[in-house]
Amino acid sequence: MAELLEHGHGPVRTCIGCRKQGSRSELVRLVAQGSGSSAVLVDERRRMAGRGAWLHPSEKCLALAIKRRAFGRALAGASDTGAVERYLMSGTPLVEAQAAAGKPSKPESGSEN
Repeated sequence: MAELLEHGHGPVRTCIGCRKQGSRSELVRLVAQGSGSSAVLVDERRRMAGRGAWLHPSEKCLALAIKRRAFGRALAGASDTGAVERYLMSGTPLVEAQAAAGKPSKPESGSEN
């Protein structure tokens, strides 16, 4: 099955909850906040710096990942999954936490000047 996903469907990633493979578009990318924090952030645009982990956007996979303690292994000790839980429960996109991390955001195009 992995061969089918690799050919013509883009990169294949593995969910840290159910351990099943899927395309990038099926999974949500997660990153550790860094700077000594144990928070796990949702990287909706898939552009945040650092090592990423992938999760199906379902409560079932989130519960499995928490039960297996997969966040701490995949993201170097990160364990605070509050932002991920809020993201999955609300069903609405979160604003990226770059402002909270103290990093200035750059506009995607030159029209914001």
